[in-house]
Amino acid sequence: MRPRHALTALAVLVLAGLVLFLTRPWSPWSPWQLNQLFWKNQRVDNFQHMDRLFPAHPLSPATTPFRFPRADRMAVLPATYVVDGNHRLSAGFLEKTTTTGLLILRDGRIVHEQYRRGATATSTLTSWSMAKSVVATLVAIALKEGTIASLDDKAVKYVPELQGKAYGEARIRDLLRMASGVKFDETYSNRLADIHQVFYKTFIFNQSIDNAASDYPAEDAPGTRFHYKSMDTQILSWVLRRATGRSLTGYAQEKLWQPLGMQDKGSWNTDFHGNELGYCCLNISLRDYAKLGQLYLQQGQWNGQQLLPADWVRESTRRPEPWLTAGHGYPERGYGYHWWAPKNPDQEFFANGVWGQTIFVDEKTRTVIVKTSVDPDFKANTAEMIAFMRGMVKGLDQGLVQDMAIAPASP
Repeated sequence: MRPRHALTALAVLVLAGLVLFLTRPWSPWSPWQLNQLFWKNQRVDNFQHMDRLFPAHPLSPATTPFRFPRADRMAVLPATYVVDGNHRLSAGFLEKTTTTGLLILRDGRIVHEQYRRGATATSTLTSWSMAKSVVATLVAIALKEGTIASLDDKAVKYVPELQGKAYGEARIRDLLRMASGVKFDETYSNRLADIHQVFYKTFIFNQSIDNAASDYPAEDAPGTRFHYKSMDTQILSWVLRRATGRSLTGYAQEKLWQPLGMQDKGSWNTDFHGNELGYCCLNISLRDYAKLGQLYLQQGQWNGQQLLPADWVRESTRRPEPWLTAGHGYPERGYGYHWWAPKNPDQEFFANGVWGQTIFVDEKTRTVIVKTSVDPDFKANTAEMIAFMRGMVKGLDQGLVQDMAIAPASP
């Protein structure tokens, strides 16, 4: 064979191998398909159908589903809210943040509900990092039941594979506070950052998410500095799975989904080995997200049962450590046990995920607000999101109501 022909044949073989590697026709999931997750013309639909892109464990509705009662009349959103002394249009914020759903509870009743961009009341809207708050809630249940002995236990006690690794020395309490001391870069805008490397290792090179998460070195002593990183939650979910002997999905189904009466089908995305991505990618309906917020509003009580330790909500949302307050990592918010508190909180806290996912709880007014979005500017919009939520609460207090036609909702 002539050299030119040999090189051509080699190039064809390499190209064919690359195409097969990227498309993997033998598998339901491929790197090429996953690469389309954030494409502008597809991400709205993708965020409502994550089980098409990644493997997932299903979550079933509870045997006896609970449905929030609806107010006789739906609340009108206030026309404006205030940001840094300036009035902004509420409708404009919903539009610019590519909102897919907005639900407001007051005193456990739905007072406003709307869906956009093809979403409906039963759509499985992805959580991104709001899933972290669910993992923390499952840890609370395991602690209450004694499956986890103490928050001061080191991770290595439950996961021997962490022996000799930085994560093995972190306590469960440290993981909850994002204070493991592990060095990890979660800069989403940097395609070479660790958060993207974990994705590549897991979904291109078929490494387990647990192993991909655990191999990072220490940069601080555990429990001394807040440094937000998703792998703290992944290690926490590994601890939880080992402590309970269950998958996250199986444990959540029994201990949270059934008691709360989750009403719609859902799923939790996994790696190719069946391990849930504990730091993200829970996919459930807006109404079921609202139940998590309502559980925390009710101090961990549901239907007469204390599901969480009695002091868990306060511990989770009102941390006394100065290095967890606003200004230590994020100017507009501080951290707790996988829940955020806005700057200058007034009995307010929230779960939050990238791309604009939020469960906002206002204890003083007994309000829960859930908003799902596909917002590429979510980071820049965080302070305004908090102002928007506060504006919605204030609007409810002013009694802005009218017929349900203002906020159509799917049954």
